[in-house]
Amino acid sequence: MGEKKFTVGAIFSAQHGHIKGHLRTFNELDEIDDIHLCAVEGGELEEIAALSSKVVSGTRDLEEFLSRDEIDFVLVCARNDISSDILQKCVDAGKHFMFEKPGAMNANDLRKVAEAAEIKQLTTGVMFQNRWRPEVREVKQARINGDFGNIMTTETRLATSQVRFRNPDGWMFKKDTAGTGILAWLACHHIDIVSYLLDDRIVEVAAMLGTQNPEQIEVEDTALLVVRFSGGAMGTIHSGYHLAGPMPEEMGGSNDALVAIRGTRGYARIDSSHGDSFGMFSDMPGKEPAGYQSKSYNLPGSSAYGGLAGADFVRCHLNASRGDGSSPTSIQDAVHVLEVIDAAVESSRTGRTVKIS
Repeated sequence: MGEKKFTVGAIFSAQHGHIKGHLRTFNELDEIDDIHLCAVEGGELEEIAALSSKVVSGTRDLEEFLSRDEIDFVLVCARNDISSDILQKCVDAGKHFMFEKPGAMNANDLRKVAEAAEIKQLTTGVMFQNRWRPEVREVKQARINGDFGNIMTTETRLATSQVRFRNPDGWMFKKDTAGTGILAWLACHHIDIVSYLLDDRIVEVAAMLGTQNPEQIEVEDTALLVVRFSGGAMGTIHSGYHLAGPMPEEMGGSNDALVAIRGTRGYARIDSSHGDSFGMFSDMPGKEPAGYQSKSYNLPGSSAYGGLAGADFVRCHLNASRGDGSSPTSIQDAVHVLEVIDAAVESSRTGRTVKIS
């Protein structure tokens, strides 16, 4: 007899740009048999239910949804202002869960959920699925192997489609529902990636935030951060809704994106504007092959959010909830990202460098 398959649940609020992608992932995962849906705050229940033949129920009653014993694992895809309350309800119901970043309006709110989840020994995860891209994992392994020597600096850049292509009147651009702008929606990925690549935490932030697009929005569309890691490395994080190019029909925007790490014996650059690829150099004695190397991946097509790597990212969290391996992320990773975002907001407001204790 094969392994018991998963029954999963998805909780989502209205106009969340990623719920459709998550349903596509659930469709692709053979490990998932049934999907239960819960639409909150006007979530498009009928529209989302029609996306998968695996959907067996739908409700707008969160308490009823969380009382279903058959649900093994929950995905939460909700507005920032309501997400932490929903996650706490998942903890109270004893459900393993993943959630869309950032998970809360600030680090303190999410930290309370994390502490409660730890007490109940729940498997948790956050959709920092870029960790699982093959080029990111390979660069991280090279860093672990010592190919770059001591890491001195990191650099990230993410310029993407301007506000005018992103529904400027939507919840993502209102302070009461989003908290912050590009920091919470996209810069969070790069904050996480550099922390993941270095296996380190950011402990000091100096930032300038601003609104450069002409649309009247309430949150920042531009974020420039200088950071210091606990191990001594320094870095920059540059994010903005700056590109004059329309949004594709599917998820994601036009992107000019780079992640780089530089050490005393080598460096690596991941330019995700050009697909799954990276370049790296090492002059570490005995390193073979020596010099600059580049690599591109030609992965099979997949409709899952984040492609095949994104599907495997979710699969690993599901399996971890049954004691099979460890999860690629945990809620604590999102807490740290929110600590950095909170520090960036304070730094920009005060004009001072902010330390994270």
